[in-house]
Amino acid sequence: MILGLIWIVGCYAAGIVLIHALHRRWQRQAAPRITHYILQTRNNGHHVEWYLRSLHFFSWLKGRTITVTIADEGSTDDTVAIAERLSHEHHLSIYTADDSWKIWNRQHDDEQLVIVRLSQNQDLETAYKFM
Repeated sequence: MILGLIWIVGCYAAGIVLIHALHRRWQRQAAPRITHYILQTRNNGHHVEWYLRSLHFFSWLKGRTITVTIADEGSTDDTVAIAERLSHEHHLSIYTADDSWKIWNRQHDDEQLVIVRLSQNQDLETAYKFM
């Protein structure tokens, strides 16, 4: 009876070791999944800080890597100033409505991007599903 119990515990331990070894090998081979968010803003000073902080919090919570690009379409409020202040805490790229945004868009044409317009609520609701 003791021999059977030792045999069961040994098989269970060998299974645990095998699963952990395979998981570690899989993590090394798999490229990290990076989600790239593009936030299109226009006078969204009230929402941009909340949205950026919640994006980074949920990505940290899920263990995912994200990059955020803010494409401002000519805001007259403090949207760009808030984004610049937050760029010191988080990695953000900020583009305004000029030719540099068009060049950036052409360079990243082959990537899968999540584009969120902050002024439309339905985009905000579905953006977290891509994380």
